[in-house]
Amino acid sequence: MKLVRWTPTSAPARRNFWADPFVDLFDLWASDNRDSGLRVDLVEKDDHYVISAELPGVKSEDLNISVDNDVLTISAEKRDEFEGQEGGVYRRERSFGRVSRSFQLGSQVDVDKIDAEYKDGVLKLTLPKVEKAKPREVKVKVKNAK
Repeated sequence: MKLVRWTPTSAPARRNFWADPFVDLFDLWASDNRDSGLRVDLVEKDDHYVISAELPGVKSEDLNISVDNDVLTISAEKRDEFEGQEGGVYRRERSFGRVSRSFQLGSQVDVDKIDAEYKDGVLKLTLPKVEKAKPREVKVKVKNAK
């Protein structure tokens, strides 16, 4: 799976973090995850990938997961309203927010078998890898040359 670096202008990444993780490390950390609003952990296993996203306070019906042209998009909307009266003070508060994050899947993920689980504000996506062509053993007869 290929991760695409997100920037506010949606420009592609200029360098690969894994190729040289210590070059511009602060700039990399200080930009992407803070700006997107949706923090994720990505883990690669032998036969699948796992994406875990923190979505505290988001109801499952306000969560959307879609795959379009090999791009996985996680988006959520949080709506919170409070109204109360205490003593002589009347208070009404509202907060709304939308977060979104996209991942370029490429041809390594079987999109028909993606599984999602949402519990206690944490979304866990399991993305199975496609079945790779298994190597086969071919016996070659060697003739002795005279």
